[in-house]
Amino acid sequence: MPGEKIVSLKNERIKAAAALKTASGRRESGCFLLEGPKLVAEAVAAGYVLDEVFYCGEQALRRCAGLQARMTEVSDEVLSRMADTVTPQGVVAVARVPGRRELCLRPGGRYVLLEQLQNAGNVGNILRTAEALGMDGALFCGDAVDLFSPKVLRGSMGSALRLPTVHYGSARQAAQALHDAGLCLWGAALREDAVPLSGAGELCGAVAVGNEGHGLSGEMLDLCDKLVVIPMKGQTESLSAPCAAAILLWELWGRRDAGC
Repeated sequence: MPGEKIVSLKNERIKAAAALKTASGRRESGCFLLEGPKLVAEAVAAGYVLDEVFYCGEQALRRCAGLQARMTEVSDEVLSRMADTVTPQGVVAVARVPGRRELCLRPGGRYVLLEQLQNAGNVGNILRTAEALGMDGALFCGDAVDLFSPKVLRGSMGSALRLPTVHYGSARQAAQALHDAGLCLWGAALREDAVPLSGAGELCGAVAVGNEGHGLSGEMLDLCDKLVVIPMKGQTESLSAPCAAAILLWELWGRRDAGC
């Protein structure tokens, strides 16, 4: 009803929205949460459909002006119940998970492949970097983080809503799909047969980044057409997955695009 304000944590719409913070809640409902006016605007611009927008205060309402969705005012306590952050930004929206929008691999395309990455923030960070450096999409294989989890969406600053993605059940399926599209697969690994990244050449179609703790699986390494290594000085043994991905994507494609 017009002017409605929800103040009860027991409200069914509030409980349903709060459940979207979990992967099971998103699977069961086919919806996900967007937190903050900027991320809501990014989703709308990318074509996502909003079911409902919860806001707290007149300022938050003004920042949501023009949205085509049910607008519901809530109390601070209720907003905090739905939000995934410690300090909510005054707006939480429920959006629909789209139908299958699988990435179509194409010859000459440029992709990042993520194998078994478990940290949602890292995945979001990598997707943000991939979009910034002009990648055509991201491939996932094995157990993958839910792209619509709040941490992925925040970490990607909206890139997860725009960058085309596809998920494969195994390393072999992912590698086969790339090879069927005429694309070479390179992997980042600390192995003796890996060549320095700076001298790797320009034939890469996709570069694989592995799990935060264990790197790429043995199966994935065997399927790669070439292995590359990021030279490191000092006593550092490895880089974080987002840092390694950023360096790989910049050196393989970003630097040439920038004319450096």
